[in-house]
Order: sequence, then structure tokens, then C-alpha cells
Amino acid sequence: MLILRLIASLMIVFGFAGSALSPVLAQDDDPRRAEWWSNVEACEASNRAACDRAVELASLLFERTDRNVATTWMKVCLAGDMDRCEIGYRRFRDTTFPEDDQPLSHMFARASCFGGMYDLCRPWDDFETTDEDKRALVMANVCLQGATPNTCYRALAHFRHSSGLYSTVTYDLAEKLCDRYRSGSACRTWAEVLEANWDPDRAYRWHDFACQQGLQESCPDAARLKRGVDYRARQAERQREEEMQRQIAAERSRNYRPQLGQQGYNYNPRQQTQITPFGSSSRDIDNWRRYERNLCLGNPVNRYC
Repeated sequence: MLILRLIASLMIVFGFAGSALSPVLAQDDDPRRAEWWSNVEACEASNRAACDRAVELASLLFERTDRNVATTWMKVCLAGDMDRCEIGYRRFRDTTFPEDDQPLSHMFARASCFGGMYDLCRPWDDFETTDEDKRALVMANVCLQGATPNTCYRALAHFRHSSGLYSTVTYDLAEKLCDRYRSGSACRTWAEVLEANWDPDRAYRWHDFACQQGLQESCPDAARLKRGVDYRARQAERQREEEMQRQIAAERSRNYRPQLGQQGYNYNPRQQTQITPFGSSSRDIDNWRRYERNLCLGNPVNRYC
């Protein structure tokens, strides 16, 4: 199962899997020990009988908080038995093993949090915290790593109306849950986040999706945003049309100039050389200026003055 593989990966990330799941095999010839370990190895979600048999044998062979018992319970917990995750957390609450970075109870609690038992979601550095923001942040982290829907929706419910720092968590959770589960409520939250982040076109699409999923609250929002989407689409189409007409006019002008040149019209807008009725040489320009000056001396109200 994908979730179980993700839980195992989570354990590796936090540095417990290698040490916590390694058996400490007793050195004697009791055949039940080999049977116990074979059942531990066979224990998985599709083989719960092996899990139950491993737990039964561990209780017969080892002390209550022996490391081999912890190994057995953790394997059963990772196989999806959430009850044993919580019971394992309680049983090993005061038990530590020197080879582990964190108490083994933390590992059971994190697996429980991952599996949807959000009352055991706590940060490693403050495991006894009752701070709801800290616990919800743990829920958000394990949710984004593939946790079950219970944990995910509990985290989203906590951060849904957050602003400032935690608004980013809302953004990530809403996007992931809408994409993962396609639920109307998650997609509505995602649409609200998108609109708040100045992305009304995508917000419309997800409000519309939530409306189609039966979430009536999103229908008015979808209709409201649709008007803006349509208006921007018309504006964009008008701008594209205007740009196309400008390009057509410019091309038409470029084609006309060679034809006019054949008729003696040689104006080039890039040429800045001054042209006078007498010509365009420097002497012609000087004569023209002299002519204008003389006109002004004789008739100050002349249009050239």
C-alpha cells in the first residue's frame, strides 16, 4: 500500500527505522523465536494474521517493554493497525533505547498522526505540547507526505482562515487536497486562496468545479468570478484584434512606399536632413533662412515670423 510505504519512508526520514525495527534476537534454541521473526517479516496490511501471530509470540517470549516487543508492535503499526500504534505509544511512553535519537513512543505517535489519529500529532522538539498551531503544523507536514484524509482535513480546518505566516500552509494544503481528493470543500478553499493571491481565473475554475460537485456555496462565487473572466477575455481579444490590425496597416504602408517611389515620392521618415524649396544643400538651407529673415524684416506679421 502506498500509505504504508510512505509511513515507512517517514520513519526513515526521522532516523528511527533502522534502529527501532532491528530485532535483538535472543541466543537460544526455542523454535518459537524463529516463528516469531518469520511472522514479523511477513506482517503487512494484506497479511494481518501474521501480524497478530507475531504479537502473540512476542508477548510469550519477551518482557513487556523488551526491544523485540517494540519491533513487533512497530511493524504491526506500520502495517496499518492504528490501535496498536496508539497502544504502542502508551506502552513505550517511558521506555528509551540508547541507540535511538528519539524515544520510541514518538515513532508510534508519528505513525498514528500519519494514519489519521491527530490527537497524537506533536512536534519532536516539544512532544508534550498542547499548542494547536504546532500540532496542526505537524499534521500539515505529514499530510503533504501522504497521510490519510483525516489528518489532512483536520490540518486544513485549522489553517483555513489563517493570514500572514500560516496562509502559506493553507495554500499548500488546499492545493494538495483538491488535487488529491477532488473534494468540493477542499477545492472551494483552494479557490478562495487563489482569489486572495490575485489569480481570479484559476479561482473561477475551482469554484466552478466545487459547484459542480454539489457545494452550493461556491456557485455564486463562480458566477461572480465568471463575469470578470469573460470581461478579461473580451479585453484580451480586443487587444489581439487591435494588434493584428496595427500589423496589417504597417505592412500595407511598407508595401505602398516602393510603389510611390516609382512615381518620384522618396520621403524616408528616418532621414532628418532639412529640405527647403531651393534644395537640400547647405547653401540652399542658408539661402532659405536668409529669405525668411528678409520676409520678417519687411513684414513682421508674416507667417514665417
